[in-house]
Amino acid sequence: MTTLRRMAAAAAVLAAGASVLAVGPASAKAAPASAAATTTCSSGYACIYYHPNYGGAFFRQFPSIPNYSGYTFTASANGSDGAGQGVRNNAASVDNWDFVNSFTVYYHPNYTGASQTFAAGGGGNFNTTLRNENASGCFGSC
Repeated sequence: MTTLRRMAAAAAVLAAGASVLAVGPASAKAAPASAAATTTCSSGYACIYYHPNYGGAFFRQFPSIPNYSGYTFTASANGSDGAGQGVRNNAASVDNWDFVNSFTVYYHPNYTGASQTFAAGGGGNFNTTLRNENASGCFGSC
């Protein structure tokens, strides 16, 4: 390869790198939040679903919440059935996207009563005691 070709190749690599650096962060800041970000579960959250098997509307939770009263479900990528309903005593499944902490759901407010724990990165349907009888949720230990 001639010196001229090497210089041209190096200039092309530098120009491509500069354009990625110039466009990447600027476009990331300027881009609006995507709709998918608000309709799907994501890392660091526990998502509580209105129906079993992660179906229907959901509630994205982080941090721990001692009383679900006043919180409502929103439409998810898995459906809108249950959207607008209160989270307390209306849930059937949990998908824990916190890959460090377990997530425990309790029968009563303030992390008391019967409970069911979902491992870090785990999930599943509520047992018969907690299905539609959920009042608080905790990451790790509360």
